[in-house]
Amino acid sequence: MVIRIWSCNRLTESPDTPSKQPISDSYLQEIEQAVIRAASEAGAFVKSRFGGVLEISQKGDRPGKDMVTDADKASQKLIAAIMEESFSDHMLLGEEDPPDKEPAAADWLWIVDPIDGTTNFVNSSPVHAVSVAALFRGEPMAAAIWIPWPNEKGSLLMHARKGNGTWIGDNKVQVHESSDSGEPIDGVLSARPGWIRRVFDVNKPLEGHFGEIRIGGSACHELFLVANGTFQYAITGYAMAWDFAAATLLIKEAGGKVMVAGSSRLFNDFNGWPDGYANDAATYGRIRKWRGLLLSGAPKTVDFVAINLQPKRSGVLTKLGSLFGT
Repeated sequence: MVIRIWSCNRLTESPDTPSKQPISDSYLQEIEQAVIRAASEAGAFVKSRFGGVLEISQKGDRPGKDMVTDADKASQKLIAAIMEESFSDHMLLGEEDPPDKEPAAADWLWIVDPIDGTTNFVNSSPVHAVSVAALFRGEPMAAAIWIPWPNEKGSLLMHARKGNGTWIGDNKVQVHESSDSGEPIDGVLSARPGWIRRVFDVNKPLEGHFGEIRIGGSACHELFLVANGTFQYAITGYAMAWDFAAATLLIKEAGGKVMVAGSSRLFNDFNGWPDGYANDAATYGRIRKWRGLLLSGAPKTVDFVAINLQPKRSGVLTKLGSLFGT
């Protein structure tokens, strides 16, 4: 049995033995570097295909919806190859996997969105992203998101590992500072779905104080902007595990807070998918099929928004849940 020491002194249960195997920060750093490499190389590939000829198909039967391109598939293959080269015992769960693929979940699971915002990408919008996260038994431990950016390089790459902060190059990033009360600040960017009032009643303290709302069409891109402080908060979704796995860690390590609306549509702290994690196909399938609504940003702001959004009566929620598959 390999024993690894994790500097944070947190022990994680091994499914194969009754003992506990700590994870060293040095091992976590190796994983972070592989995740950075995967997101960076996939991002460079995606950039090379931007605005060019694409082979476009769709996953469902709705014309123009759920599009996938040959670039999505090639980006995921590139990431998978780097993961397998670096850590042969890790497993990949990607958006472009066959929908019926449900192998037994490994302890280490890379959750990948090879191009988030495919519709934007197809239409030559720069609002898209590549997202790569390495999770240990359902909890994000290392992550990176690549986005196009109008700088000399043409892109930004943000990365983090648990306990080490969130970084863009040599610059440590932080979420936007909140107001004293947590009330969203007028004139500062925020993001929320347009249908929010159909699902939640808005309490008076939040009414008229949502901030300057912007919606871009890529959950990963949106949450990147929460982590780097461009957005003061975001309500994002309903979306899949690959839309949130990397961003959850990036935002938390940038000093932010992440909550998820559960079945009752009340917001609770979100730590990924560790509950009930087992090395079986059911765990893999549960994470693959998961959908959620995330609230993220500065802790005070997130708490203020969460307490001032109350779920509407169950009939409306049930209808919305069926619409989004929750």
